Order: sequence, then C-alpha cells, then structure tokens
Amino acid sequence: MHRFTYEDGARLLTSDPALPDLPLADALSIVPFMKLTLARPGAVMFRAGGPGHQFLVLLLDGDAVVEGQLTGTKDATVLRTLVPGSLFGELGVMDSMARSVVVRATSDACLATLDDAALAQIIRDNPVLGCTLLQAVLGHVMRRLRAANHKIETLNEINATLRAEWNAESRFDRQTGARLSVLMKLERQLGVSSGGLESQPPMGTEKA
Repeated sequence: MHRFTYEDGARLLTSDPALPDLPLADALSIVPFMKLTLARPGAVMFRAGGPGHQFLVLLLDGDAVVEGQLTGTKDATVLRTLVPGSLFGELGVMDSMARSVVVRATSDACLATLDDAALAQIIRDNPVLGCTLLQAVLGHVMRRLRAANHKIETLNEINATLRAEWNAESRFDRQTGARLSVLMKLERQLGVSSGGLESQPPMGTEKA
C-alpha cells in the first residue's frame, strides 16, 4: 500500500471528484485532522442503519462501491463506484440520520476520515478554515444533487419514450384485433372457413 503524505492527501482532497473549491493551502491544514484506515477487499466501510458520526471520508487508494436496496428488490444494487479522490459520508452528519447505503471495498483500500469531533475542533480553533471547508462541502453536495436531477430527467425521458411506444403498440394490437374480428364475420357470412371453401357436394349428384 502506498505511503501517503499530507501533500498527497491535500491534492486528492482538492481534486475534481472531491472538493475542487477548497484551496490547497486550506486542505493542507485540514488533512492532519483526518485519520487513516485500511480496508481489505469485501470489507464494509459503511453499513446501512449505522450512525453518521463520520463527517466525510476520502478514498485515498483502491476502489469501492456504494450499494443500496431499491424498493421492491431483495438484492443490493450498485449505486456508485468510488475511485481515489472520491468523497462519501458527508450527508450523514448534516441531517443526523442513520446511513442509508452500504460502502464496500472492492480492493485493498486506504481511507482518510474526518469525523464530527475533528470538524468541531477545526471550527472552534479556526472558524474561517471551518467555514471554507463547509462551503466546499456544500458545493460538492450541490454538484451531486444536480447530477442526480439530470439522471432523473434522463430516466423520465426514457420512461416517456417507452410509454409512447407501448401505447402505439397497444393501439396497433387493438386495430389488428378489430380487423381480424371483421374478417371472421365475413368468413362466416360467406361460408368460408380458415381452410378454404366449405365442402360442397359434387356437381351433377343429388343428395340422398
């Protein structure tokens, strides 16, 4: 596993997947408050229903997935893939609600965690730094919210297209059924079966 310096952590903390609005100098002041954790493949780093006392977690190395259970399903669904520089856990401490997803390592992983106690110390000792951090986190949350809204809009468009296709096919099926019904009535009126003309006695013979 790679040995990380404060500079490595600060660069990842200010990367695009994390907090690009956070100045590098401020990130260098925040990283020393973060605690390193190692995780093996398959290890659960967050469990649904667990407390949200970790303010945010930064994936320094390795890969992980965010899993959730969708309504009406029994198996877990991968909601998001995490790579070095990804942040997670920042929502739990904001609304004081239990975790709603599972975060599972898919390889050897290294994490840097800033818990709520460390956040409180930063805000108490350096209010300006604390405010800058919270503003950067808020920007991160807003970007995720906009991305989620975009996905919802895309799904709505797909759903509308599928519904229109289904309605068109239903109308076609009803029209086809109506035509078949008319043809069957004509067949009965003309004495025509599906196999051709109904059998008639030979010409020039009389019925017994």
